[in-house]
Amino acid sequence: MENFRTRLTKNGRRLAAAGEGCALAGAICACIFVFLIGFTDRRGNAFLLLGALRAEGAGRAYLLCAAILSIAAVCVLFALTAVRLVRFLTGKTQKDSLYFSYAVCGAYHMGILLFSACMAEGTRRLNGATVAGLVLTGTGVLASVVPSLFAKRGLHGGKEAVLRSAAAVIGLVILYVLSALFSTGAVTEGDRMGLSLLFTDPEAPGSRTAAAFLFLFLIGYAVCGVLLMERLLGNIARQRKPTLLRACLTAACAIASAVCMIQLAPMSEEMQLLFFRGVPAFCILLAALLVLCVLADTLISARLQTDAR
Repeated sequence: MENFRTRLTKNGRRLAAAGEGCALAGAICACIFVFLIGFTDRRGNAFLLLGALRAEGAGRAYLLCAAILSIAAVCVLFALTAVRLVRFLTGKTQKDSLYFSYAVCGAYHMGILLFSACMAEGTRRLNGATVAGLVLTGTGVLASVVPSLFAKRGLHGGKEAVLRSAAAVIGLVILYVLSALFSTGAVTEGDRMGLSLLFTDPEAPGSRTAAAFLFLFLIGYAVCGVLLMERLLGNIARQRKPTLLRACLTAACAIASAVCMIQLAPMSEEMQLLFFRGVPAFCILLAALLVLCVLADTLISARLQTDAR
């Protein structure tokens, strides 16, 4: 595939560099704030991601895996971002670090998802540092898109560009709504409970096997979600790249996670069915919409390119 920057004007390359800088700033924030991920409850008690490395009890395996995966993913991807940036600045490659920066921010966001899925409980809320990290990384990502769009003004026009951007925006919205729903934990007897708490609550009716599979599928969702996020953002800021496979894998992991959540939910009366099964059912619907959105974009785009020839 032809390199994106080689087709830009001199001013366009400057704007592309500005967009890359904004995304890199977001990646730096992610690398810092990943160590500050945590919750607080109404009593002011703190539950930090780093504290999970020293957690004890039956559910510590979930917390330990979430902490290690989150920190390792962000740090490794940031190191790759730095390597790509140095190689680009020294002229050893024509590919910049934009996509890697998006992946770093996505890994940070998915790290919050995994930790939340383990630690969710009715009175717990994200601490100030985590909220600040979400705002700063999100701002960096969004700020990178604007100059990138101006950089390629006149380069990609017509219905294909509008369709690609619209489909990417819808896909990103669905992806983050799914992540927010999964981060609330699993439904038990009247409450949503984190996976690590299922092992410490003797009254939790959930199956430990279903909880273990749920965590594994959430890891798969997080990995595929990061790959999908950077590709969708790249479709907006740069040029079209194949997205359908990543969307299908993300949706498959989301549906599998939702099925496990249904297995964890207790059998209830008909009037309570929506409360206990509504969230995972909605997740399945969103996952299907995600695939349909990307599929429609892919098919319509192929048709437009064929007609253009």
